[in-house]
Amino acid sequence: MFDTIFGLPVHALVVHAVVVLLPLVAIVTVWWSARPAATRRTGWLVVAADAAVTVVTWVAAQSGEALQRRLGGTVARAHGELASALPWMALALTVAAVLVQLTRQDPAEAPGEAPGMGPRLPGRVTAPLVGVVALVAVVWTVRVGHSGATAVWAEIVRNTGK
Repeated sequence: MFDTIFGLPVHALVVHAVVVLLPLVAIVTVWWSARPAATRRTGWLVVAADAAVTVVTWVAAQSGEALQRRLGGTVARAHGELASALPWMALALTVAAVLVQLTRQDPAEAPGEAPGMGPRLPGRVTAPLVGVVALVAVVWTVRVGHSGATAVWAEIVRNTGK
């Protein structure tokens, strides 16, 4: 199922979405989690974006395994081992976003506070959690992307003689 599409490896197509979208969604999620008013307006939309990126990351991992089986067991093994953690990191970002969304204070619950001001204690914990998870996910995405690009391009560049 995740081997080829129109004669091309699925992995070569979806991996670019992960490399672009996971860091982008991580940055948006950090920004969003730091702004209680934003979580009330766009909360579930950001959570849905995180979930979509998690699915795409899982497809990239599955298609990468299919490509590795097609090419032979040792091709890009280090990349595959490094990449196996990325879907879990994307899932952790989604879970952290869900926690932020669920712990944001409803303005009606705080009689003396202006709407949009400050989360409850759990919200004060989950927003920094999003920052940590997002940072790890972005750094890991860069590491995985670099190892994959090296596996594909290093020898080609070496052979150009420049």
